[in-house]
Amino acid sequence: MTQLLVVVVGAVGALTVVNFLLSMALIRRVRVLQELVEQTPRRDPSLPQMGAVIGSFQATTLEGEPLSNETLKPGVSLVGFFTTHCKPCAALRTQLLESPPALPFVAFVEGSVDDPEVGAMAEALKRIARVVYTQNNDALHQAFKPAGYPTLLRVENGVIAASGHTLAEVLP
Repeated sequence: MTQLLVVVVGAVGALTVVNFLLSMALIRRVRVLQELVEQTPRRDPSLPQMGAVIGSFQATTLEGEPLSNETLKPGVSLVGFFTTHCKPCAALRTQLLESPPALPFVAFVEGSVDDPEVGAMAEALKRIARVVYTQNNDALHQAFKPAGYPTLLRVENGVIAASGHTLAEVLP
């Protein structure tokens, strides 16, 4: 009887050790997968989708040049939406000014024409882009449907080819 008890206790002990080792391996694998998920950039689901056609709009740049959805139909352009009091917008603006994109660039700056900070941002971007003032939920927002600030879009022949919040997400 004691021999049977020793065998049963030994078997239970061996199963416990195997269970413990399998649990540790599973925990280690879950941690690796969790790190992968955290490192993988997530696409903002509210960004305009690739293949979406730009809606109808008409605007005037700071230079008085007319701009419309028809203007963006031929060729490839980079479109950006910016606002003041937005740290990512400031960082992106600096990046763009230091290394201007090779694509024609249109910058929509949200805010009042009378606001000095909005004016300063528009003047800085004017060196590398056609700049248009915009207000939240105006025809420009309806046409492009930007998702927060900054939003960048690569537009090819009037259709959104790429969208994101960084240059790496939109430039080929």
